[in-house]
Amino acid sequence: MYTRPTEPRSIGGVLDDGLRLWRESLPRTWPLALLAQLVVALPLVVLAYKVPGIVPAAPTRSFSAASAANAQAMLALFKSPTTWLAYLLMLILSALCYTAIVLRIASVATGAISSLGGSLASGLRLLPRLLLQFLLFFVAMFIGAMASALLAGIGGAITGGGRAVTAVIIIMLFLAFAFIFGRVFFASIVLMLDDAGPAESIAISWRLTRGYWWRCGGILLVLFIIGLVFTLVVGFVSTAIGAALGPASLLGIGVSQILSLLANAVLGSLFPAVLVAILYDLKLRKQGGDLLGRVHALAQQ
Repeated sequence: MYTRPTEPRSIGGVLDDGLRLWRESLPRTWPLALLAQLVVALPLVVLAYKVPGIVPAAPTRSFSAASAANAQAMLALFKSPTTWLAYLLMLILSALCYTAIVLRIASVATGAISSLGGSLASGLRLLPRLLLQFLLFFVAMFIGAMASALLAGIGGAITGGGRAVTAVIIIMLFLAFAFIFGRVFFASIVLMLDDAGPAESIAISWRLTRGYWWRCGGILLVLFIIGLVFTLVVGFVSTAIGAALGPASLLGIGVSQILSLLANAVLGSLFPAVLVAILYDLKLRKQGGDLLGRVHALAQQ
């Protein structure tokens, strides 16, 4: 049975704790992860059915008439408002499933009892705030991109269009973006677990990650490598089986999607479980730092 740590752990300890939380919560999360994968996979199957031959049987060196027809069919399909509404619905349902997965993982971590319907209901209640937070991030990214382009243009004009100076400005802006992204990365998890508002959860994430940017980045890098290896293996197997059945056939596409669905249903809760473990560790460290600061303040008095 999973036991939540009561004191901060090392990087390896946090990762191990996240993996244990993932294994313990897997029986509760795999149906939601499978549902989330179905929400994404079904439109792809429909797209492959509406645009036959979108997955070529063999690589071609020239842009053939068939590929041109497929491109025109895809363009016409994506001009349809129904298509955009379907993909918007897919995004909303995916966010709902992800929120419910995080809530079920948190219930395992805290020893609480939660039903599948209760997790979906709680996720539905949090969904408007989560979508609003995504909108805030999108607006911030748009403003940041515009400001970065403006700064790069001003820097290039001042230096007479020097490529080296422009490249340095772009690298510095990228590093600044990576730093800010790392500081607010846990905002969505904070919103779900602490029932906080969109802006409040961003501020909490900024406060919790202060001084622990590299630590969180190291854990997430290891997690990314684990997920990448697993995804590559599953992708290779599903592609090989799909190619054997006929990559352009509906059967081959369907079998490949089913294999990916089953694999991702197992892997779907891994990343959220480790994020929950990291957040709990950050809270323990922040609480410990606050208590230590209070002790030092009392000692000085």
